[in-house]
Amino acid sequence: MNNRRIALQDNPIGIEPEKVLVLETVGSIDDFFKAVRKIDGLEWLAEIETDEILPEHGFQDETNPDKKLIGRFFMVMTDQLALQQMISLFNKWQKNRNVTFDRGLAKWKDAFNHLKEIRTWNARDRIQETGVIEDWEERLKFNQEQEDIPFEAELWFRTRLGRQQQADAYIRGVIQNLGGKVMKPCIIPEIAYHGILATIPRDRAQETVSYLKQSSEAAQYIQNPLFMCDQIMYIRPTGQCAVPIPEDAGTDIYTHRETQHHEMPTGNPVVALFDGLPLTGHQLLDNRIIPDDPDGYESSYQANQRSHGTHMASLICHGDLNERNKPIQRPLYVRPIMKPIRGFNNQFKEAIPDDVLLTDLIHRCVRRLYETENDQQPVAPNIRAINLSIGDPRRLFYREMSPLARLLDWLSYKYNVLFLVSAGNHTHDIESEIPKDHFSTLTPEQREKHIIQTIAEDTRNRRLLSPAETVNGLTIGASHGDASTNLPANLLNPFTKSELPNAVSAHGPGYRRSIKPDIFLPGGQVFLNEKLGSVHNKTTLTVPPDYPRPPGQCVADPGKLGVLSDTRHSTGTSNATAIASRSASLIYEIIEQLRADAPTRLTSEYDAVLLKTLLVHGSDWSDAFQVYESALRTKQNGRNFKDYVGRFLGYGLADIDKATVCTDQRATVLGVGKLNNGEAHEYSLPLPPSLSAKAENRRLVITLSWFTPISSDNQKYRVAYLWFDTKKEDKDNVIASDRMQAGYRTVLRGTVQHEVLEGDKAQPFQDGDDLMIKINCRSDAGDITKPIPYALAVTLQVKEGIDIPIYQEIRERIQIPVPV
Repeated sequence: MNNRRIALQDNPIGIEPEKVLVLETVGSIDDFFKAVRKIDGLEWLAEIETDEILPEHGFQDETNPDKKLIGRFFMVMTDQLALQQMISLFNKWQKNRNVTFDRGLAKWKDAFNHLKEIRTWNARDRIQETGVIEDWEERLKFNQEQEDIPFEAELWFRTRLGRQQQADAYIRGVIQNLGGKVMKPCIIPEIAYHGILATIPRDRAQETVSYLKQSSEAAQYIQNPLFMCDQIMYIRPTGQCAVPIPEDAGTDIYTHRETQHHEMPTGNPVVALFDGLPLTGHQLLDNRIIPDDPDGYESSYQANQRSHGTHMASLICHGDLNERNKPIQRPLYVRPIMKPIRGFNNQFKEAIPDDVLLTDLIHRCVRRLYETENDQQPVAPNIRAINLSIGDPRRLFYREMSPLARLLDWLSYKYNVLFLVSAGNHTHDIESEIPKDHFSTLTPEQREKHIIQTIAEDTRNRRLLSPAETVNGLTIGASHGDASTNLPANLLNPFTKSELPNAVSAHGPGYRRSIKPDIFLPGGQVFLNEKLGSVHNKTTLTVPPDYPRPPGQCVADPGKLGVLSDTRHSTGTSNATAIASRSASLIYEIIEQLRADAPTRLTSEYDAVLLKTLLVHGSDWSDAFQVYESALRTKQNGRNFKDYVGRFLGYGLADIDKATVCTDQRATVLGVGKLNNGEAHEYSLPLPPSLSAKAENRRLVITLSWFTPISSDNQKYRVAYLWFDTKKEDKDNVIASDRMQAGYRTVLRGTVQHEVLEGDKAQPFQDGDDLMIKINCRSDAGDITKPIPYALAVTLQVKEGIDIPIYQEIRERIQIPVPV
């Protein structure tokens, strides 16, 4: 095995199966890496996060809290001989730890000491944690009439067309031999995706489920030809992005007459909603949305089933109705991607249909916006942001990018559009360790602290829902805020502050431990119930079923009685994402105003990335950090606590006014440009002379964002890496140098760098001195083939009311960026 080229990575995307070995470590992944790096004659291509997750909240061995979790990653080898030799060595060593290896291979023994298993990809990997068996079991139990059981087979992606076709033909043969049907294939080379939508007969599915129940290890040896098929990477359930349709009626508590004086929207839509079909005739939506239904999903809907899309469209158009906002100025484009489906509990839900691949559906939806197809012109080429308030509860994000997230990233860069994606909701019980009789004695602050700790300890089960791990898109979490009144006295309000994430909002981190969710927006106060009964001694808190009354955000509702003015209250990250999309529409109008003053410098190609930057720019941890620090900081995580807490708080609660409205004491400056690999732009922010030598607290907020090309077969994934710094040569940032909020390493891992800096030292400077901000660009996971557009926002502020005219002095001295 000498002189072999071997790569290690922590997900299998882009690997061909005959080149991959699955390795499971015992103890520290880092210990294994230290051992293998001592082996001579090997070129190791380390494409894995070696600073693994520490044993902290939610990532602990129950019997040994200090033990790091078993890790699973992949070894890529150049040929079959090397692969088989590696397995042979490990098997020999397992049988006899004192076995003598050939010359040059002895050091492998040290590496093997850190491995639990080394093997080829098998049936267990194909179904492990995909939820497909649970899905089949539910279908078999609750739907006695369903003869064909659907599934998605995600194939190993082959770069060569001939091998793609061979794999496709082989899979079809296996499925047909089982008596199944192939309904739809989908190949998207740009994201290394090859999927097949298919069915197998009911009896075959029943046979598989029954066999797996016999033994927890049965999946490894199962003889179902589908699970044994080497061409398949994963087998997953279909139609998993689903939301229940409320069974109770909404109420006409919001007076439509209050909106009648508002003008109807005009112009081209700039925001799109991919969701359920809204009730287009609702008085709050009539003439405000543009439905586009080329797949004919409307025929599947009854009026009272148009629930989720109506709620989302209402929030985008009007916001929380209790706030009495003005509606957005442009119509909302709506593409239905869900249908009403009877669930296993006999309750209807809106869900992605079983007869489509979601990745293919979203691809077709976006392509229709921007491209001419079958002699039909693009239907909405002015769309700058797309709302996706959906998530797959069977696909929590750990390390591997889902096909849908990869698709969003590729489409975002290709069509220059911002995807706003909900982080996902987790409505399962919050199981506390506090005895029931003690919980009632806690103060609101103690209760809040304990609930935060309990949720954090369940981190592994409360991760982002696919496709919330998107790198180019913004992932939106829900804060515990709304404008509702008359709150119920019989429910528990878990939090004292609206800035905190609400009790169901999923948390990160994102890919390669990047900041996720990116931002939070109000998603409604989620009150809780204390679970009754004598079976459990510890306090268990439950999320009550959806109810039309407060708390929550007031939204238009289809109702049950055909009343076209019904409303109800609603909560969740879907709501927060809709509020983000509404904010994007409002920001776009501000960009249009700015463009009127600088049409050549602020062209439309920067619209989407400007929306991304400005949505994040006003974000702030506010009081949430102190609350989480009090609840979660330990000696173990103290050194990197800001990195750790970013998975819960992201960049904080977004404040659109703070990002877009200047005052006498607050000035915001925007910059846009394009960079190639190795290039940089330097911006100079004039320092206001009246601040010189003043010991006033000031805050400097800098936000940079971009859309990167992606490389799906590279562990780094992100092709374009942009970043800023505020130093020039040996000169420090004299205006504000104390780094606040998100950790300095974490902010560099995605496609948004948002930094909050503060200072209060009396620093002297001259009129004409500048703060230099340098934007850099380099390739990270492949070649940058064309310049990368970016947007920059910089805000300098002091406390309101202080006689320091920040805005006026900067405005008089502002200059254009200089390429360097």
